[in-house]
Amino acid sequence: MIRVIYDCDNTMGLPFMEVDDGLTLLYLLGRSDIELLGVTTTFGNGAAGQAYTQTHKLLQQTGRRDILVLKGAERRHAPPTEAARFLAETAAASPGEISLLATGPLGNLRGAAEIDSGFFANLKQIACMGGYLAPLRIGRKEVAELNLSADPEAAHQVLNAACPVTLMNAQTCLQARFDQHDIARLTTWSPKTRRVLSQWLRAFSIACGAQEFYLWDLLPAVYLSYPELFSNEQAAVVSTVEDLEKGKLVISEDKMRRRITMPSRIIDIERFHKKLFEAWKEVKIK
Repeated sequence: MIRVIYDCDNTMGLPFMEVDDGLTLLYLLGRSDIELLGVTTTFGNGAAGQAYTQTHKLLQQTGRRDILVLKGAERRHAPPTEAARFLAETAAASPGEISLLATGPLGNLRGAAEIDSGFFANLKQIACMGGYLAPLRIGRKEVAELNLSADPEAAHQVLNAACPVTLMNAQTCLQARFDQHDIARLTTWSPKTRRVLSQWLRAFSIACGAQEFYLWDLLPAVYLSYPELFSNEQAAVVSTVEDLEKGKLVISEDKMRRRITMPSRIIDIERFHKKLFEAWKEVKIK
């Protein structure tokens, strides 16, 4: 059993706002090999309060009121919150057992390290999403990086954390496309939920000129159970805080530098999608 805390900026359910954090939460709920210990929320796709409220609503819609939700950082440089304390105390209580999945700005992790300097060393691993290797263009639009750049000091700490770190960068995430045909396959979900996904697809299509959106946050989530679905490149990320303010990942060839796992591709995209739909099928949404 993989013991997971999910740190996210979920806004799924709000009109025309990002849905990938919500899809990730639903994936986690559908996995029999994952014990979800709690969800910590942060600002990012929306305000911290929006992420907290929408995550509560989504868990209620799936009948999972048993899962703890804690409100976290509201901005860059935010002081430690109840979410940060939960992260620090849970990791300290089970050293080497907790996998932390982080798909938004990383201020809650920085706050946990302020509370307990041994926080990162207590974790089994961190799997996160963010950063780009080159300016990112989707369709007709150049897209800004919105995770690492939103709290670059926190991102710098996480990329240098004293535990294994896996980072899915934006270029790799572009391999995970999702379109209207995929939405139609979610037959066990309510029409309202499918409409929310279709609304986001329309908004994204209008903004970028693409006929699909991307499952950014699902990559590190799937990695927790199926690391073999991804290439296993190791990278020495030497980005400064100033680089990370732009979401820029700077890679060093110095073999003496500490390395993190940063896959460049999904090896089996068909199996990747199969695992998503298998998990989603197990979740009923009112």
